[in-house]
Amino acid sequence: MVKKVIIVLFLFLLSASLASSLELPPEQMGEDLEIFQQCNNCTSCNFTRVKYAGENIFENIQATKNGTYYYFVIDGGNLTTKDMLTYCYECGNSIEVETGCIDIPITYNGHELTTQTSILYLGLIIFLVFILILLLTSLSHIPDDMRDEEGFMLNVSKLKYLRPVIMGGCWILLTSIMFIASNVAVAYLDTGLLGEFLFWIFRFMMLSNLVILPVCIIYMIQRIALSKEMMGLIERGVPFQ
Repeated sequence: MVKKVIIVLFLFLLSASLASSLELPPEQMGEDLEIFQQCNNCTSCNFTRVKYAGENIFENIQATKNGTYYYFVIDGGNLTTKDMLTYCYECGNSIEVETGCIDIPITYNGHELTTQTSILYLGLIIFLVFILILLLTSLSHIPDDMRDEEGFMLNVSKLKYLRPVIMGGCWILLTSIMFIASNVAVAYLDTGLLGEFLFWIFRFMMLSNLVILPVCIIYMIQRIALSKEMMGLIERGVPFQ
């Protein structure tokens, strides 16, 4: 009985030294991926199965040997969706053979969404939304031109020209929020449809900035020039509505 226990323990330790499995980090979708096994005492090593997106994409692959390192490179063209890749190996020698399977997450950017990353993105979005609310609230507190009961201008408010500046800042904040949301969706969601849709909206908003910002600047310059004329008329006592 003791001899059997010793033999079992010996075989277990021997098999553990043949091949060491690794918990591999995520890899980027569309990039070439090298699957491998480190095996000190092996004479051969095969990858019996490579499963990706629910299908076997490779079977019974003879691994390329480089010293004690056995590997096979999967072309990135086979990795086109965010999913789990699993490869199984069979490595050993004439005495003992070890088998096992290793999972590799395939993501859009080669990263997984961790708790720390989630908190960072969520905190950044909340901060930008808070600033956006403050700017929108400030719009209602900007004074307008003073008029009498008949509607004639009494005084021109110079602060009112902050409105287009604040509105432009709100638009930039919205663009930033959309940029963060689209990148998070593209990188970490299981489906890329929502991320692509949000990123399309972000591109539209960025392109619209090429038109909106110059128009706002021209409008503000025109209104400032008009206000100077209005102030001149008011100072000369000319009624102005």
